[in-house]
Amino acid sequence: MNRWIYHTQGAFEAEHALISYLGKPEEKHRHRWKVEVRIGVDELNRENYGLDFHRVHKILEELIDQLHRKDLNENPEIGLPSPSAENLALFIARKLEKDYAAAGGQLLQVSVWEGPKNRVDLRL
Repeated sequence: MNRWIYHTQGAFEAEHALISYLGKPEEKHRHRWKVEVRIGVDELNRENYGLDFHRVHKILEELIDQLHRKDLNENPEIGLPSPSAENLALFIARKLEKDYAAAGGQLLQVSVWEGPKNRVDLRL
């Protein structure tokens, strides 16, 4: 069986402060967040491709545009219990799973970079 994996990524600026970091609340600070998603398909269509790259990217961009220049603490789905990169990845996965399924793929992984060097991967 073949499986094709599609990757797309986007970035946005947003601030956050962990509710508890090493036992204390963090100061608010800003990051340039980067998000990558991986979507899998097992079959190609009649035109010999699995997913439309433009649609795959647009689905992600529409979501991260809503997060650009926001305070992640103020979003109850991200901010509680704490607006960590892990909670951001889970939020993104929950929001995008149905859209990628409707496009014909299966969301496999969400990667979130908190700055240029630190990344967390959520495998579904």
